[in-house]
Order: sequence, then structure tokens, then C-alpha cells
Amino acid sequence: MKLAISPCPNDTYIFHRMITASSDYEPVYLDIQELNENARHGAFELTKLSCFAYLKLKDQYTMLDAGGALGRGCGPLLVSSSHASAEGDDLLDLLQSRQMPILIPGQETTASLMLRMYIKSRGLGIPLEFMRYDRILPALRDGSHLAGVIIHEERFTYPSFGARLIQDLGQWWESATGSPIPLGLIALRNDLLDQKESINRTIQESLEYANTHPDAGKDFIKSHAQAMDESAIADHIALYVNDYSLDMGEEGRRAMEELERRARAAGAL
Repeated sequence: MKLAISPCPNDTYIFHRMITASSDYEPVYLDIQELNENARHGAFELTKLSCFAYLKLKDQYTMLDAGGALGRGCGPLLVSSSHASAEGDDLLDLLQSRQMPILIPGQETTASLMLRMYIKSRGLGIPLEFMRYDRILPALRDGSHLAGVIIHEERFTYPSFGARLIQDLGQWWESATGSPIPLGLIALRNDLLDQKESINRTIQESLEYANTHPDAGKDFIKSHAQAMDESAIADHIALYVNDYSLDMGEEGRRAMEELERRARAAGAL
């Protein structure tokens, strides 16, 4: 069975044991937007997906309770370039008046959905432009764009690119809903639902092993991390791997229901 995940430390931390302890799962490592795109065609039996992308693919995939990325204080950030002549709300007004795009890390990422919902809540209409997540901060630094939404390790590094925070979109979501932020999840293709419970438990066991043997997967995680030092890797794992990763539970499922309700209200589904 092919297991498609990102090379980010939270995924490799969770799935290290599952991948290396047996030959049952053949790993595929792709950027989150690539994962979302491949899932449209049912390319992989077991795959990481943005929560927003999953909402569009429920006819093909079913979410699992384990292995996902939900939490608090870990949402996407809307940031501006140091080249921008305005800040905060003034910059958003400027972007709208000139119809200058905000960069997003994928059309079907949860980050893009939260930005859409945030912009709509402000009564604004600003175009969005896709750029791979790790190229957004360099584009802002170079001045080719004035604003973008960042995810993953860029939460920790954006000040070094001269970027300034406009809005913590996760904080906005939590204030508006009271729910944890549903970022990503693991989904099983619907033709394999008879294996759902056993696979879910295997993921939980893999994460439990990582939690009790924190050094076991260090080399594996570092080999996939993109130019991240050990401190950044540790921060990344601490931010995105939590109790919801072991079992999203009722609170996590309610967060997904709220995401779907708001996405429909915003016309995104």
C-alpha cells in the first residue's frame, strides 16, 4: 500500500516507525499541494490531505482519526513584505484597490480557505495566487509580491525574511469558532474501508513509538527535512504533533464539521 505524506518533520515523526518497521507501506513524499492534486485522481491508497481538500474528496476518501495535524496556536499566518508601503488593514485595502494578489501555498490548502474566509469577513475581494509554500517568503523578500500566507516551518523563520505579521489566521479561526485549527489529516481511499480500523491503530502505534523513543527517528526525520536545523525540527514537531494527532476525538470532528459549514457559507464548496 502506498502511503503518501509530506517530508515535513511532523509527518516523518509520526510515520517513521510505520514505514521502517515493515514493508507493508511504500512511502511517497510530496508537497501538500501535490498530495491534494494527486488525491483528485485517487492516486494513493493512504494519503495526507489538507482538511479543505478532503472536504472536496469525500466521495473518494474517508478521514482517519489518527495521524492528522489539528491544534491550537499553529495556524497559517498572513504576512507582508518589507517592500510594502502600508501595513495591516491599510495594506489589505491597497491590495484590493490595485487587485494585487496574496500568495497562497495551494488552492486547496486549509490555509487558502482560512484566508478566503478571513477576507470575506472583512468585506474584501483580493485575488489569490498559488506559489509553493517554501517560495513564498523569498518572493516577499524580493518584492515581487506584497503579501502571502505561510505555513510549516516558515512560521518560525518569517522575521528573517523581513516579513511582518498582518493576521494570525489560526488565531482568527479559534476566536471565531472556539475550535482547534483543522489543518491536515490522513485519508484512506474508499475502496479499502475494510482496513480502516487496523490502519488507524497502526498509525497510533507508530506515533506512540515515536513519543516513547524520541531519538529513534532523528536521522530519518532530518534526511527529509528541507534545510532545517535540529532546533527548527524540534519546534516543528512540538507545534504540529499533539493529542489530536493520536486521536482527533469528538472535538476534532466538530472542528471539521465547522470547517465544512463555513466553507459552504463562503462559497468554497
